[in-house]
Order: sequence, then C-alpha cells, then structure tokens
Amino acid sequence: MTGNTKMTGKRGVRTRSATPKSATPKAAAEKARPNVVAIRGPHAERTAAMRKRLIEAAIECLTDLGYGATTLQEVTDRAGASRGAILHHFPSKVDLMIAVAEYAAGKQDRQVARLLADTEPGMDRFLGITMATWDAMQRPPAIALLEIMMGSRSDAELGARFPPVIDALEKRQREGVWEQAQSVGITDKAQIEAMTWLHNAAMRGLAMELMFARDLPKANAAMKLLKNYKMWLTSQLIAKASD
Repeated sequence: MTGNTKMTGKRGVRTRSATPKSATPKAAAEKARPNVVAIRGPHAERTAAMRKRLIEAAIECLTDLGYGATTLQEVTDRAGASRGAILHHFPSKVDLMIAVAEYAAGKQDRQVARLLADTEPGMDRFLGITMATWDAMQRPPAIALLEIMMGSRSDAELGARFPPVIDALEKRQREGVWEQAQSVGITDKAQIEAMTWLHNAAMRGLAMELMFARDLPKANAAMKLLKNYKMWLTSQLIAKASD
C-alpha cells in the first residue's frame, strides 16, 4: 500500500496523507480526495456502498500497481474493509475484475457523454467524439479497464469472462459513432466502423505509452494527427455520399 493512512474508530474516517503516483496527470487529479470509510443507512444501501467502495479501491490499485500486483488483500486495505466483506461481494479476484470492468466501462461512457453534452449536434459532435474519448481514456477507470484487458491474456478464467464486457462497450461506441456519422450525411457504415476500431486501438496504445513515457504533449500531438485524419476521412465520406 502506498501512502500513509490513519483510521479513527471502527467506523471512522480513513484518509491518505500522500496520493500514490498515478498512471497519468488526470488520474492523480481525480484521486486527490479523502476516502470515507464510515457507511450508514439501510442494509441495501450499506451493501451497495461497500461494493462500490471495493470497486473504486480496485480501480485505484490497478491504476497504481497494474493487474499483476492488484490482490484482494491490497484492495481490502485501500478500501478500509474486512477480508470477510470483500469475499462476500467478490469470492475471487476474477469476480472483482469483471465487476470493475463493467463499472469502468459505464464510467467511460458517461464521461464521454458529459464532454459531448455542450457540443452542437451534427459535425461538431461527430468530430468531438474523438477528443472526448481520449480524455476519458486517460482517467483511472479507463486505465483500470486497460490493465484488465492486458491481464486477460495470461489469466484463463478472466480471458473467458472478460470479452463480453469489452465487446459490449465497443458495440456501444460503434453505434454511437455511427449515429453521429449519419447526422452529417455519411452513409458508409463499414468505413465508420473501421475508423472507430482504429481510433480505439490508437488511443489504447497511446494510453499505454503515456503510462511509461509520461509525455502528455507528445501523446496529444499524436492525437492531433488522429483528429486531422478523421477530418480528412469525414470529408471524403461526405463527398462519396453525395455522388
């Protein structure tokens, strides 16, 4: 566990005096806040709050330590929970990772939607999807999802259970992009799906590079090229639809 912690009473408040080094600058900004351990209320609310706290602690572990070093004990410590509590919700690491993946995919969807909410429908929104997705890809939930994806290569059980989660996320992304593409007059669905796949692959690769090089200006420069490519392809596909 990274950083000093202090506990006050059995149901008290746990805070960290130092924020662990995160994978990206945005990850650090999101984590610079105290963790509240005390949970009160009806049983169902307490159960849901505990589950959420364990999932968010797992996202923190995955972001800081990677998949291999994320253990149930590390998550339990960071969440300020008991061993019994985590085993009640997640009997195995794979059970926890699937729950984290589903939670993180939802968070990524909502982050992109928030960033696009103020854009004008049509061309601005269609072009804006790329940079909104890149913003979301730099945040802890997306980093955790990327760690789980890489971990699924060497964990047979995770490898069998993870694909439906990532497939559902990518399906929502393809459908969302295609809906916006149609709004600007594009009719070539195959090209839009290929573009979406390319953008996802490129952004995941840049996110991984950012974990190691920590050179955000270079990553953003690469994203500018991707954005320019999208603008060129968009003009070609609109012209094609007009022929």
